[in-house]
Amino acid sequence: MKIAEVKKMPPIERFLYWIRERDQILKKRRAGFPKPWTDDEILQTQYFTNVRREDDRVTIWFRENVRDRLKDDPIVVFATIAFRWFNLPAPTGEYLNSHGYLENWNMEKAIGGLLRFQNSGLKVFTGAFNISNSGSTKPKVNRVCEDYIQPVWKDLGVILAKFRLGTTACTLANAFKVLKGYPGLGGSGFMAGQVVCDLAYTDFFQHASDWHTFCTWGPGSKRGMNRVFGEHEDYAMPRAIWDRNLFYLMEVVEKRLNIKLHARDLQNCLCEMGKYERGLEGTRLKRRYPGK
Repeated sequence: MKIAEVKKMPPIERFLYWIRERDQILKKRRAGFPKPWTDDEILQTQYFTNVRREDDRVTIWFRENVRDRLKDDPIVVFATIAFRWFNLPAPTGEYLNSHGYLENWNMEKAIGGLLRFQNSGLKVFTGAFNISNSGSTKPKVNRVCEDYIQPVWKDLGVILAKFRLGTTACTLANAFKVLKGYPGLGGSGFMAGQVVCDLAYTDFFQHASDWHTFCTWGPGSKRGMNRVFGEHEDYAMPRAIWDRNLFYLMEVVEKRLNIKLHARDLQNCLCEMGKYERGLEGTRLKRRYPGK
């Protein structure tokens, strides 16, 4: 659909359109159809994540190479945290995984290898996450390995005990709360939320009572929700109303599109909707996409 037609839609209809169209792009690409996979000029040229996080390239790599292999081993908690700080399959993920550092952390050797990659001109961190040094003057590799990953490794037994694995108290909300108490994982809770999204697919959390309903919220999903419900994007929507609207949208998406999404995926769609709406207004987004 041409964006001139999309602009005429009510906001909630545009949200449903974005989910349907983005999902169809993925299906057409996987089926081997040639570009363009959509006639939407914004979706052709600007980058958006998939409707489901599990379909994103980095998550697929992590799932196939690490998470599924460790899904019934508690060490998957550490492996997830360590990988997501870098969130880059090659060379970082492959290096950490092949040397066993995601399961048996060796800070000094990990730092040495990662700095060699960096000094040779290779990327070590993803460009998708804005990982801040939080005022530290340390090189980012040292900051992440020494101050963010090492404390989790030293305290892993305590973390696993607080997760209450194997009990009915093992919920995504509790895991998120525990993780937020560690350096770099607190603050907005963005990184803790990313880890929880992965852990939800391990054996330990697949029966969590809040598996379908738990999600975090951040600036992007707040702006997206405001736009879907016709508010100014900076409106301070109370969390209780935001949650109510989220569950309503989950029902609408399933009923209208026959797409069942859990709360974390729908929250991500709201972030992308905010970006799409800015694109409709003529804003050029940061990441371009060769979809033509």
